[in-house]
Amino acid sequence: MNKPYISHVEWCCQDIEAAAEFFQTLFGWQFKPFGNSYLLWEPETGAAVGLLRTAQPAQTADCRVFVSVDSIDDYLQRAMSLGGSVYVVKTAIPDYGWYAQIKDTQGNIIGLFESLRTRSA
Repeated sequence: MNKPYISHVEWCCQDIEAAAEFFQTLFGWQFKPFGNSYLLWEPETGAAVGLLRTAQPAQTADCRVFVSVDSIDDYLQRAMSLGGSVYVVKTAIPDYGWYAQIKDTQGNIIGLFESLRTRSA
């Protein structure tokens, strides 16, 4: 590959099993053990997601990872039903789409993006 790309996203979690269940139920991601204190989901395309067990709770950071979804409204509702919370409400990006942010059960902030455009493969 000629250009740099994002290889994976890693979230720190005190309870990686609870975090994996949250993401499994929310997005359908299937995590597998990857060494000690680590779970990994590797999609067919795109960035992998790692969950690293840490002793300290997640801290709000400047970096945000965004997950493309078909309906932000549906995912905000689903996240709240799983014990997460809305961190930033659905917000329009004129002529482009919408974004929002959720906080998972471990305190990580995850962005959601809904595009007006159809993504080409």
